[in-house]
Amino acid sequence: MRLFHNRRKEFEKLTWPLGHDLFRLAYWRLGNQQDAEDVVQEAYLRAFRSFHTFQTGTNVKGWMTRILLNVINDTLKKRIQRPDVLAIDEGCVEMMSLQDQSASSRDPEVQLVEREIRPDLLNALQQLPTALLHPLLLRELEDMSYAEIATILGIPAGTVMSRLFRARRVVKDRLTQNVKGTAKWEVADHELQ
Repeated sequence: MRLFHNRRKEFEKLTWPLGHDLFRLAYWRLGNQQDAEDVVQEAYLRAFRSFHTFQTGTNVKGWMTRILLNVINDTLKKRIQRPDVLAIDEGCVEMMSLQDQSASSRDPEVQLVEREIRPDLLNALQQLPTALLHPLLLRELEDMSYAEIATILGIPAGTVMSRLFRARRVVKDRLTQNVKGTAKWEVADHELQ
């Protein structure tokens, strides 16, 4: 029992400070608070179960991030296999309205993360293939080096650099298209007045 307690304490000491970063990464990838919380919780469970394989002195953030990305991938695969289908009725609409009204009573940390994310940027990121998205999020959100990203994703550093270049270019193009599309509508609205 004492061994379990010591192991749990060591696990908490190493991984607890990473919680916010893991949540932020999950939220950026999934775009939903509940899903992000669920995958972070599952990542912590998987990490604790395999903590005996963790080598002390190695990169705990990289190890946890790799586990989180695996959980996110599993979650997205399940979504594809079993898409959610909901019938929206009046009760559901009222419930959604109440949720929106209670936004101010939610966790301040979640509110901060939600405000950090521009909807057009989130949409552009969600459309990226995983091979481009993961290096971009790890570099820009987690400020990881090319070598750290290469280790976590199991790809060469040169591949990380090329994927980052392509991901940034695609996101920039999509955001530019959104701005041009918005500008066209603004001109059209202006002409009507």
